[in-house]
Amino acid sequence: MVSKKKIAVLVLIAIIVVIGVYFLLTYQQSKESFSGEHNILVLCTDPSENRPGVGAVDMAFVVNVNDGQMGNVTPVYPGGLAHPSLTPTADMQAEGLHEWYLHDSLWSDDLENGTEIAQEIVEYHTNMSTDIVVVVTPTAIDAMLNAVGPVTSDGQEVSNVSSIDFLREDQSNNGATRGDAIENLAQGIIDAANKNDKKSELIKVGIEQYTQGNIKAVPSDKVAQFISYEGMNSLIN
Repeated sequence: MVSKKKIAVLVLIAIIVVIGVYFLLTYQQSKESFSGEHNILVLCTDPSENRPGVGAVDMAFVVNVNDGQMGNVTPVYPGGLAHPSLTPTADMQAEGLHEWYLHDSLWSDDLENGTEIAQEIVEYHTNMSTDIVVVVTPTAIDAMLNAVGPVTSDGQEVSNVSSIDFLREDQSNNGATRGDAIENLAQGIIDAANKNDKKSELIKVGIEQYTQGNIKAVPSDKVAQFISYEGMNSLIN
């Protein structure tokens, strides 16, 4: 069984990649800002689906954080989750979309608006409000895999294949749900970083992916504050 406190490598990566602003904040400032309970919404995207924005939302997670400590991680499957009131744009309707689904929440190139739509959809269907959104693409995960590899996920070595293809294969051939497949891959990356002594490589590549726009956080300043309060080592070890 994968530890619920370690499954969201997508959260882990996005938190680590903004380490560049970590030293700009003092611990006390971060503690004051990030004390109490917060929920982080993680959106795993597939950019291969043609649209102006960063891609379709393939999977989502809500990560609970209490006084800087990561707690429960709740998978949110996008299938059939629609916004209660928004009408799809003309170009979305031209593609046959008559409701604004979580899958299409990041349709436009306005990331802040898209993440707000995703938050509203998730809250409507799950009653969980979120105050930080992290968006991660397969390109970023592929870079992480290459940085810490070899990686084993649920007994299978992840090699010579993209992360999104591996996830689909795990679902198709092994009967894993999308959430389980991501969780297993998450644990594999964490284990490899520890076993192969490649934590620094993971952080370096993460920063590069954030700089290149393959990992995004809204609002980024809150994520930075969480880093300062929680501390990086407790997330990896």
